[in-house]
Amino acid sequence: MTDATQPALERLLVALLVGFLVGLDRERAEARKERALFAGVRTFPLIALAGAIPMLLPTPAGPILLVTTSVGIGVVAIVSYVRCSASGKVGATTEIAALATFLLGALSGAGNLTIAGAAGVAVAVILAAKPPLERFSKALTADEVSAALELAVVSVIVLPLLPDRGYGPWNALNPREIWTVVVLVSALSFAGFVAMRVLGERRGLALTGAVGGLVSSTAVTLSLARRAHGGAAASAAVLASAVMCVRMAVLAGVANPGVLLPLVPVLAVMTVVGGLGVWLLARTDGHAAAHTESVANPFSLRAALAFAALYAVVLVGVRAAGSLGTGGLYLASALAAVVSVDAPTVALARLDPGAGGWAAPAAAIAVVAVTNTLVKLVIALAYGAGTFRFRVSTTLGVMSLLGLAAGVGILAQF
Repeated sequence: MTDATQPALERLLVALLVGFLVGLDRERAEARKERALFAGVRTFPLIALAGAIPMLLPTPAGPILLVTTSVGIGVVAIVSYVRCSASGKVGATTEIAALATFLLGALSGAGNLTIAGAAGVAVAVILAAKPPLERFSKALTADEVSAALELAVVSVIVLPLLPDRGYGPWNALNPREIWTVVVLVSALSFAGFVAMRVLGERRGLALTGAVGGLVSSTAVTLSLARRAHGGAAASAAVLASAVMCVRMAVLAGVANPGVLLPLVPVLAVMTVVGGLGVWLLARTDGHAAAHTESVANPFSLRAALAFAALYAVVLVGVRAAGSLGTGGLYLASALAAVVSVDAPTVALARLDPGAGGWAAPAAAIAVVAVTNTLVKLVIALAYGAGTFRFRVSTTLGVMSLLGLAAGVGILAQF
């Protein structure tokens, strides 16, 4: 085998695999629709090869053959679409997939194997995910679609236009950094909200607690305390707080990975304790039913601007408190946690660690987690009823105590 033969065979093999993946789904689609499609598990690999082979030929034969073949496949796809339209079965997915497969085959023939393979997998996943994608589109309302577009605008258009320099006291206010945090938190919250809307709250209180914890564990706890009772509702409320700890670890890690080493043990202890509480509470009343209020769409331009203002205030407050020593930092963290965990978590993770390392910022984030958990404990006591009040407050109390103990222990080691 010559030196040129092996790379050519690798390119043809990747093209074949891409065509096979796409063709496999189209073959299954033909069985589901109970009508013949113009291409299936055998035709799609051939289409991919038809795109790859011309790229292996020298010029001018290769480009001429590529253009000729693309025109031929395009004509076949158009004829197939016209025939389906004439029979009243309109749908161009298979035809467009054939054109995409041809282009991916050409990309593979040109030697871009990683890109061709990754794009081929993405095409196959999109084709196979038709049922959940349709449920996804139907689950969202017009207002929620508008919110998604607004999120795209603030992420893609607004963010690059903002200046990347500090303003205000201590140069703490960097517009681009502030808006980056807004985009991160908004995207995470909106993703959790969409998951809840698509999967549906009717699938169980546990799902409501898990996904709701990505949106707002405080809102979930308040909703359950007002409208639900029993072990299942209590376990969902505790699960939301456990998921909140995971959310905080993700936000802190994205903002600054260095703070994770001293912080993760604290959040891990609280998450594990919460998980054990969820399991025990679910066992006590696993089949209890309840009605919960739907969590509102967490993203809008107004909400984004409000969060940006809150985050800016927290940034300045944390810098000011830091100049007063660690005691002032912990006090500012506790006060900010009453309103939100996201803003203080990211603000503290972005602090300059100084000579003491990341122990003080990590401990301050731990204070945020413990304080917010105690806030939900108060909500359970104030708004809950029956066994819900006792079970949730007890579990969240244990989470808070052990989280605080873990924070003190970690701080002592650094």
